[in-house]
Order: sequence, then structure tokens, then C-alpha cells
Amino acid sequence: MKTLKPLLRSLLILMGIIGGLVFFWLFPLKLLSRLAARFGQSAPCPASLAGLVSNPIRRRYMRPVLDRVGIHPGERVLELGPGPGIFTVDAAQRVEPEGRLIAVDIQPEMIAQVEARVREAGLTNVETHVASAYDLPLDDESVDRAFLVTVLPEIPDQARALAELRRVLKLGGLLSITEDFFDPDYPFEFETIRRVEAAGFKLDRRFGNFWVYTLNFRRDAAPGYPE
Repeated sequence: MKTLKPLLRSLLILMGIIGGLVFFWLFPLKLLSRLAARFGQSAPCPASLAGLVSNPIRRRYMRPVLDRVGIHPGERVLELGPGPGIFTVDAAQRVEPEGRLIAVDIQPEMIAQVEARVREAGLTNVETHVASAYDLPLDDESVDRAFLVTVLPEIPDQARALAELRRVLKLGGLLSITEDFFDPDYPFEFETIRRVEAAGFKLDRRFGNFWVYTLNFRRDAAPGYPE
């Protein structure tokens, strides 16, 4: 019994530390993120923390995301903010053999990780760019669909980024937004819908739940957004 007490005490201390970290991640950090967004100081996840978004637990529960995006063979698909490329290889394989996946990230370090994954997978249909969401290196109406996974809230001027996404999407093209509650920048579903519809998109389908949701929007001609 005497040997069990120190072990139990250590276990309780460890659980307390983990609980404290989880509490800080879910509440104060979210509050700080919202304050930063209010003052236009949102920022992407640093490349040094790429391991947090590519851990096995997250990859497992985020597995349905690309099914919800609905990528078809032969499409030109934009992945904005791929980070370390967790979804890039799978998405590129889904557009084969004639389609193309364009990955755009503002951080060169993230694009380097994407390119390493693509080389390892032996893919030749992936195009990578280091560029801003405000100035996408794509022609008008040149992609069939675009998807962002826990990226939109990290962009300081979301309206400007959505306008640029609308520019590069074909009429009737699909914009897919996925958000994860465990991301510090997590917005509620109604906030995302309001923001994206204000940019001239129309909600088409919704998937998931409070913890992880995906919203698919269509790029339609809308009042104030003439073609």
C-alpha cells in the first residue's frame, strides 16, 4: 500500500497538469484568439507546431473531411492553407488521372513539408505555391472546388480572402470550410455561414456536429456580385 500511494499521487499530479493544459487550450487560448481576430491580428499555425495538426488522434477523427468535400476525378481543386499537407496527398489522388491539386500556403516551411509528402507519394499532379490568400496565383474561374480545413479564422481579413476565393472558383463551383472545436480559432457554425454567405456564396450542404463541422457553399451569381 505504501508503494501505491506515491504512484497514485504522481498520477493525480499528472492528470492535473494535463487537465490544466486542456483547460488553457480550450478556453483562455480561444478567448485570446478571438481578441486577436477582433483587432486583425489572426495568424496561421506556426510551422514549428505542425506536429499538433498531424498527430494520429486528430488525423483519425478528421478522416471524413475529404469525403465531405466531395472531390471528383478530373477536377482542378484548390487547397488553401494545407499546413504540413495532411490532406494534400489524399486529395491529389482523388482527382487522378486528369485532375490537378493546387496547394497554396503563406508559409514556405509548410509548403516544403507538403512538397516532401508529395514526392514521397510519387505524385505528379500537385502544384504548390507560397502565396497570400489575398492574391491567389490562379486565373479567374479556374478551379472546380476549393477547401479550407481550420484555416479561414486564421486569416486577418476573411472578407478579402473569400472574395479572392470567389474570383478563382468557377460559377457553380464549391467552397468547403471545415472547423474543429479543438482549434484555438474555432468559430461557431452560424458565424462561418454568416461570413461566407456575405461574400456571395450560398450554403449547399452541412456535415458533422458541434465538434467538427464541414460547410459546403456554392459560388452562385448573387445580388451585388454580377457575373
